[in-house]
Amino acid sequence: MKRILVGVDGSAEAANAAEKAADLAKATGADLTIAYVVPPRPPPGPEAYVPKGDLVERGYAAALLRELELRSRREGVTVETETHIGPVAETLADVGVLGGFDLVVVGHRGRGSVRRALLGSVADRLVQISSKPVLIVR
Repeated sequence: MKRILVGVDGSAEAANAAEKAADLAKATGADLTIAYVVPPRPPPGPEAYVPKGDLVERGYAAALLRELELRSRREGVTVETETHIGPVAETLADVGVLGGFDLVVVGHRGRGSVRRALLGSVADRLVQISSKPVLIVR
């Protein structure tokens, strides 16, 4: 294994996934990339070029990635961070392929079946569409 991608969203489960991915990277000598995906939002109207919510989320993503990068550093492990925009599961699956990753890691919140059916689950969707192996950390 040479490259590991971990998708994060600020949840405790995502932080656990980043920790597990860092441990795996150290054990296998792989490089680690921590990615945050900003979901697309429709533009609010012709007068606004960049929605304020997007700027806030991008700032949050940068701070989160910086924190997780520091926490995920292990001796001998190269850690990079990336921010992407798009549907979360689909974007992680695409990045996994285009980036040549060997493994994609995500956290799972463990919602009940009703909430998961109503809200969806990035982890569930990613497992269905990814051509790369997916590790789900709880």
